[in-house]
Amino acid sequence: MVPFNLGLDPDNWMEERIRLFFDYCYPSVRHQSQKNFRWLVFFDNRTPKEFLDRISSSDSARIIEFKFTDHWDKMDGEILKILEGSKKKSNLIISTRLDCDDALSYKFIQILQQKVSQLGISTPYALNCTYGIILDINSGVFHQKKMISNPFISMVQEFEHLDKSIFGLQHQVISDQIITHEIVEPKMWLQVVHGGNLLNKTSGFPLVNNLTREFNIKDPIFGGKIKPLVLVSEYIRYIKVRFNNAKYKIKKALGQ
Repeated sequence: MVPFNLGLDPDNWMEERIRLFFDYCYPSVRHQSQKNFRWLVFFDNRTPKEFLDRISSSDSARIIEFKFTDHWDKMDGEILKILEGSKKKSNLIISTRLDCDDALSYKFIQILQQKVSQLGISTPYALNCTYGIILDINSGVFHQKKMISNPFISMVQEFEHLDKSIFGLQHQVISDQIITHEIVEPKMWLQVVHGGNLLNKTSGFPLVNNLTREFNIKDPIFGGKIKPLVLVSEYIRYIKVRFNNAKYKIKKALGQ
């Protein structure tokens, strides 16, 4: 659906998405320390069979549940219908959105489930993993990022009162509408900036460390070592952004 809206070539766009999916998203889900979860992967129902067959044959762990839709707005209702069949297996449902070009820490699902058990409170509520990583694959630099009500936010609900999935609300407003508990573990999620993103841009504090093992992802740089000049350039850019943000806030406070 995205290529047609933006005037991109559908086949080229799909080829790139498949590559990003298996370089970053898929291995991060496959290597989760907690295996008790379902992974519903939605496709446009116009997706050519040849692409679907390639994805299926590459799913060596057989963890993908292939689902189809003809419009983004229908996904919430379609997910709810699918979850109806899980009522007898559990009283609670934790739903999390994951874009095909992003990744999760290997302990993401484990920590979410542990947090739900520890809280033991009435639902619904949301769990937001506050700290994550932005990876610019062109530079190979990982950046530490703090985000409130971010795209990886999760909703916790009882099956008996399940009226919407994580797709029922825009992630930016979930914390405004539902009680949200922050999980402050570091490096819980990873957004990949690859040049073809619709919204995501490189931001956050540059890190010296290579974090590929944290997410079980493909190493974006040859040999796993970032060039010193590249890292220095990222630090300079970060300082400039922080300075400009501070200047803007001061002007705003002074009414200028």
